[in-house]
Amino acid sequence: MRIINFGFILLLCSTACRQERKSQESSTKRDTTVYNARPMEGSIPSTGNSTYQYLKNGDTISLLIVIDGEKVHGDLSYAWKEKDRNTGHIEGELKGDLILADYTFLSEGQESVRQVAFKLSKEYALEGYGAMEEKAGKMSFVDINKLAFDEKFPLRNVSGDK
Repeated sequence: MRIINFGFILLLCSTACRQERKSQESSTKRDTTVYNARPMEGSIPSTGNSTYQYLKNGDTISLLIVIDGEKVHGDLSYAWKEKDRNTGHIEGELKGDLILADYTFLSEGQESVRQVAFKLSKEYALEGYGAMEEKAGKMSFVDINKLAFDEKFPLRNVSGDK
Protein backbone atom coordinates (compact mmCIF):
# COMPACT_ATOMS: atom_id res chain seq x y z
CA MET A 1 0.00 0.00 0.00
CA ARG A 2 2.87 2.39 0.80
CA ILE A 3 4.40 1.75 -2.61
CA ILE A 4 1.14 2.67 -4.34
CA ASN A 5 0.79 5.86 -2.25
CA PHE A 6 4.42 6.80 -2.93
CA GLY A 7 3.94 6.20 -6.67
CA PHE A 8 0.77 8.31 -6.70
CA ILE A 9 2.55 11.19 -4.92
CA LEU A 10 5.43 11.06 -7.43
CA LEU A 11 2.95 11.16 -10.31
CA LEU A 12 1.19 14.21 -8.85
CA CYS A 13 4.48 16.04 -8.25
CA SER A 14 5.79 15.41 -11.77
CA THR A 15 2.50 16.58 -13.31
CA ALA A 16 2.51 19.76 -11.21
CA CYS A 17 6.14 20.50 -12.11
CA ARG A 18 5.45 20.05 -15.84
CA GLN A 19 2.38 22.34 -15.64
CA GLU A 20 4.37 25.04 -13.81
CA ARG A 21 7.19 24.84 -16.38
CA LYS A 22 4.71 25.25 -19.25
CA SER A 23 3.18 28.28 -17.53
CA GLN A 24 6.62 29.85 -17.00
CA GLU A 25 7.62 29.22 -20.63
CA SER A 26 4.45 30.80 -22.02
CA SER A 27 4.74 33.87 -19.78
CA THR A 28 8.41 34.28 -20.72
CA LYS A 29 7.56 34.16 -24.42
CA ARG A 30 4.83 36.77 -23.95
CA ASP A 31 7.01 39.12 -21.92
CA THR A 32 9.95 39.07 -24.33
CA THR A 33 8.00 40.00 -27.45
CA VAL A 34 8.89 43.67 -27.59
CA TYR A 35 8.55 45.93 -30.61
CA ASN A 36 11.97 47.25 -31.63
CA ALA A 37 11.51 48.07 -35.32
CA ARG A 38 11.37 51.73 -36.30
CA PRO A 39 9.21 52.84 -39.24
CA MET A 40 10.97 54.47 -42.17
CA GLU A 41 11.02 58.26 -42.30
CA GLY A 42 7.88 59.72 -43.83
CA SER A 43 5.82 56.55 -43.40
CA ILE A 44 3.39 58.24 -41.01
CA PRO A 45 1.32 61.05 -42.54
CA SER A 46 1.50 64.48 -40.90
CA THR A 47 -2.24 65.02 -41.47
CA GLY A 48 -5.26 62.83 -42.01
CA ASN A 49 -7.40 60.08 -40.52
CA SER A 50 -6.33 56.52 -39.79
CA THR A 51 -8.19 53.58 -38.29
CA TYR A 52 -6.38 50.74 -36.52
CA GLN A 53 -8.10 47.60 -35.19
CA TYR A 54 -7.35 44.41 -33.33
CA LEU A 55 -9.94 41.65 -33.88
CA LYS A 56 -9.34 38.19 -32.42
CA ASN A 57 -11.27 35.59 -30.41
CA GLY A 58 -14.16 37.98 -29.80
CA ASP A 59 -11.85 40.75 -28.49
CA THR A 60 -11.79 44.11 -30.27
CA ILE A 61 -9.63 47.19 -29.89
CA SER A 62 -10.40 50.13 -32.19
CA LEU A 63 -8.35 53.30 -32.58
CA LEU A 64 -9.51 56.07 -34.90
CA ILE A 65 -7.05 58.94 -35.01
CA VAL A 66 -6.96 62.32 -36.69
CA ILE A 67 -3.44 63.70 -37.11
CA ASP A 68 -2.91 67.42 -37.61
CA GLY A 69 0.82 68.08 -37.50
CA GLU A 70 1.88 67.21 -33.97
CA LYS A 71 -1.68 67.19 -32.59
CA VAL A 72 -3.68 63.97 -32.42
CA HIS A 73 -7.25 63.31 -31.37
CA GLY A 74 -9.71 60.52 -31.94
CA ASP A 75 -11.64 57.64 -30.45
CA LEU A 76 -10.40 54.53 -28.68
CA SER A 77 -12.42 51.56 -27.50
CA TYR A 78 -11.67 48.21 -25.89
CA ALA A 79 -14.31 45.47 -26.13
CA TRP A 80 -13.03 42.33 -24.41
CA LYS A 81 -15.05 39.17 -24.79
CA GLU A 82 -17.26 38.62 -21.72
CA LYS A 83 -15.89 41.72 -19.93
CA ASP A 84 -16.88 45.37 -19.60
CA ARG A 85 -16.04 47.62 -22.51
CA ASN A 86 -14.22 50.96 -22.37
CA THR A 87 -15.09 53.63 -24.90
CA GLY A 88 -13.64 57.10 -25.00
CA HIS A 89 -11.72 59.88 -26.66
CA ILE A 90 -7.99 60.54 -26.93
CA GLU A 91 -6.30 63.93 -27.09
CA GLY A 92 -2.54 64.26 -27.37
CA GLU A 93 0.59 64.68 -29.45
CA LEU A 94 2.51 62.83 -32.13
CA LYS A 95 6.28 62.89 -31.64
CA GLY A 96 7.97 61.03 -34.47
CA ASP A 97 6.17 57.68 -34.50
CA LEU A 98 4.85 57.89 -30.92
CA ILE A 99 1.37 59.03 -29.91
CA LEU A 100 1.19 60.14 -26.29
CA ALA A 101 -2.35 61.07 -25.29
CA ASP A 102 -4.89 61.34 -22.51
CA TYR A 103 -7.65 58.75 -22.84
CA THR A 104 -10.93 59.91 -21.29
CA PHE A 105 -13.30 56.95 -21.15
CA LEU A 106 -16.40 55.49 -19.57
CA SER A 107 -16.24 52.13 -17.85
CA GLU A 108 -19.07 50.76 -15.75
CA GLY A 109 -20.74 54.19 -15.87
CA GLN A 110 -17.75 56.04 -14.40
CA GLU A 111 -15.53 58.50 -16.29
CA SER A 112 -11.78 58.07 -15.92
CA VAL A 113 -8.64 59.48 -17.51
CA ARG A 114 -5.38 57.66 -18.15
CA GLN A 115 -2.39 58.24 -20.35
CA VAL A 116 -1.94 55.99 -23.39
CA ALA A 117 0.93 55.55 -25.83
CA PHE A 118 0.94 54.01 -29.29
CA LYS A 119 3.90 53.43 -31.58
CA LEU A 120 2.72 53.89 -35.16
CA SER A 121 3.90 52.46 -38.42
CA LYS A 122 2.17 52.39 -41.76
CA GLU A 123 0.72 48.95 -41.03
CA TYR A 124 0.35 48.79 -37.23
CA ALA A 125 -0.22 50.66 -33.99
CA LEU A 126 1.29 48.99 -30.92
CA GLU A 127 0.16 50.07 -27.45
CA GLY A 128 2.82 50.95 -24.91
CA TYR A 129 2.82 49.50 -21.42
CA GLY A 130 4.75 50.60 -18.35
CA ALA A 131 4.56 51.56 -14.72
CA MET A 132 1.85 54.12 -13.93
CA GLU A 133 1.07 56.47 -11.08
CA GLU A 134 -1.73 58.90 -10.32
CA LYS A 135 -0.90 62.52 -11.16
CA ALA A 136 -3.43 65.36 -11.08
CA GLY A 137 -6.42 63.00 -11.07
CA LYS A 138 -5.28 60.75 -13.93
CA MET A 139 -3.10 57.69 -14.31
CA SER A 140 0.16 58.63 -16.07
CA PHE A 141 3.28 56.76 -17.09
CA VAL A 142 6.13 57.01 -14.60
CA ASP A 143 8.81 57.03 -17.32
CA ILE A 144 7.90 57.27 -21.00
CA ASN A 145 11.39 56.12 -21.98
CA LYS A 146 10.79 52.74 -20.33
CA LEU A 147 7.60 51.80 -22.19
CA ALA A 148 7.38 48.35 -23.76
CA PHE A 149 5.52 48.03 -27.05
CA ASP A 150 4.61 44.37 -27.29
CA GLU A 151 2.90 42.61 -30.13
CA LYS A 152 0.31 40.76 -28.06
CA PHE A 153 -2.48 43.00 -29.37
CA PRO A 154 -1.25 44.55 -32.66
CA LEU A 155 -3.76 46.99 -34.12
CA ARG A 156 -3.72 46.65 -37.93
CA ASN A 157 -4.24 49.71 -40.11
CA VAL A 158 -7.63 49.17 -41.77
CA SER A 159 -7.74 52.61 -43.43
CA GLY A 160 -7.96 52.71 -47.18
CA ASP A 161 -4.85 54.94 -47.44
CA LYS A 162 -2.06 52.69 -46.11
